[in-house]
Amino acid sequence: MFNTINSNIVTTLGINALPVEQQKEAMEKLGAIVYQEIIMRALDIMKEEDKDEFEKLIEKNPDPEMMFTFLASKVPNIETIAAEEAEKLRTESADIMSEIGK
Repeated sequence: MFNTINSNIVTTLGINALPVEQQKEAMEKLGAIVYQEIIMRALDIMKEEDKDEFEKLIEKNPDPEMMFTFLASKVPNIETIAAEEAEKLRTESADIMSEIGK
């Protein structure tokens, strides 16, 4: 699950076009923004008991793979949310860059 989300983010944001050494750095910075947005949207959808379970999970082991596996089990459209958030960041970044160029 996490690898699918990562791949989507890398492709949508064009990170895959960067040299390998820059891909990791870009993924750490941009991926963190996207992951945070995915988690916030997922939490809005989840039941209260699922939120509590998620909180306990990340306190015990904040492994991204485990977190996204859990989210996928509770939020059926998590991949769609991930794609939307990656696209949203790409669009917002492009808008900011076009404003800078004016």
